[in-house]
Amino acid sequence: MKKQLLAGLIGLAALLIGGTSQTTAHADATVNIGGTTVSRSYLNIDTYYRATRAVKAHVTYYRAKDGKRQYTKAIKLPKGTIVAGWIVPKHQLAHGKWGNELTFGQGNLNEKLLNAGAKKGYVAGGTVSYALKHLKKVKRPVYMPAYSSGDLYLGGAKATLQGDNQKKRVFRITTNGYVELIARNAKVQTDAAFAGKPLHQAKIKKTRVKGATRYLYLSSKMTGTGIKTTRVGKKGAYQYRLALKNLHQPQDLSYYDDDRGEVYVFDSLYTVGGVTYYTPICFGSEIED
Repeated sequence: MKKQLLAGLIGLAALLIGGTSQTTAHADATVNIGGTTVSRSYLNIDTYYRATRAVKAHVTYYRAKDGKRQYTKAIKLPKGTIVAGWIVPKHQLAHGKWGNELTFGQGNLNEKLLNAGAKKGYVAGGTVSYALKHLKKVKRPVYMPAYSSGDLYLGGAKATLQGDNQKKRVFRITTNGYVELIARNAKVQTDAAFAGKPLHQAKIKKTRVKGATRYLYLSSKMTGTGIKTTRVGKKGAYQYRLALKNLHQPQDLSYYDDDRGEVYVFDSLYTVGGVTYYTPICFGSEIED
């Protein structure tokens, strides 16, 4: 739901460039997705920020198995870290202070950074930062797919029709430039199902876009995943290349609700190293909650 809220809060932001041929912008702030006209505010459009110096972020950790216990601690974001989120206007913060905060979107940063030093059995939940003067607004990183918050779930058109509990694996592109492959943890609640340690992870060293494909250059390959990485160098940071291709086949999952009217839901299909995945790109209704 954080992603949906984020899309609603900042959906009127400028249309992001690249990889958007499946949608066409109109002057009245609508887009056409697969023949359906929807409000641009329903799109998963994130606002990105880069840390101009090392800054603190406060992470709330909750017990994975039931979510009944939680605690908060600070982590340090290195200079240059890119995050996505929305600014919550001035309100009362901890210790009686007042100020603004940047609330991060879900699945924003790589697991190692978020969960470093976390108590056993706990996973990262909400993340905020109060260091707004050291967080500069930037364009969407080229490695991030348009209208996606970075989570791509295993499966094609049929998989998009299944419920959240049927999702088996997520390929995650973090805002700070990592790729992670995470298997579902069936032993924990839904919100924490994909918050565990990745099966495989790698730092994105370079990105090249050609047509509908993003080529992500990595220093290590994704092994044992079915995802193909091509070796393009013998040493150095750019040894392996992973192809992320937009199939331009939006999946219309919209439905009618008695209280909310028409609810518009769309997923977009991709291949990740030759394996089909899908990512949510649109969620919104005629009558907002």
